[in-house]
Amino acid sequence: MNNTTILLADDHRIVREGIARLLESFGDIEIVGQANDGYEAVTLATQLQPDILVLDITMPKLLGVEVISDVRIHSPGTKIIVLSMHHKDKYIKDCMRNGASAYLLKESAVNELKSAIQYVLKDQIYLSPAISRSVVKDWLTPDSNHNGSPLTSREREILKLLAEGYSNKEIASMLFISPKTVETHRHRINDKLNLGNVADLVRYALKEGLISVE
Repeated sequence: MNNTTILLADDHRIVREGIARLLESFGDIEIVGQANDGYEAVTLATQLQPDILVLDITMPKLLGVEVISDVRIHSPGTKIIVLSMHHKDKYIKDCMRNGASAYLLKESAVNELKSAIQYVLKDQIYLSPAISRSVVKDWLTPDSNHNGSPLTSREREILKLLAEGYSNKEIASMLFISPKTVETHRHRINDKLNLGNVADLVRYALKEGLISVE
């Protein structure tokens, strides 16, 4: 029987190494790669086509939800297990709606990761029992703006990168769009949120959980 191939994506090296040791202790698991940011996670998933991607949703360069969407396109056979510290319903619902197969809280990963792997390999959904029942009831309820933000997914993606200090040219290169398109999105973000300067932009990104102070 072939080993299950897993790609790890977390911007904290110590966390990645800890998860890798835990996974390898299960047996029949092969860690085929480790990603330090969202952009690298998509790139490696596309190249390696792993059975499973274990993903932290708060990483530099690319939102976790965007990583999920992109991996589902470029590596459709990869099951995605989100491993996160975020308990908020909106994070969980956004991830599941965009194609994740499991959502685990980091605090319970040691006890639940093996079960989650078994579930997703059988094309089943796995959620940490600690997650509220309200998420299960309404994550698939259709609505036009389920994350409560006035911004589109692309605008949130660009806002995150701007808050992380990337220039228009750097963002354009990462997202395969023109610098002019980035500037257009930037103006729309400022208009929608009424942000006066970069400091306001960073504060908003922190409040929305798009970036962290770590």
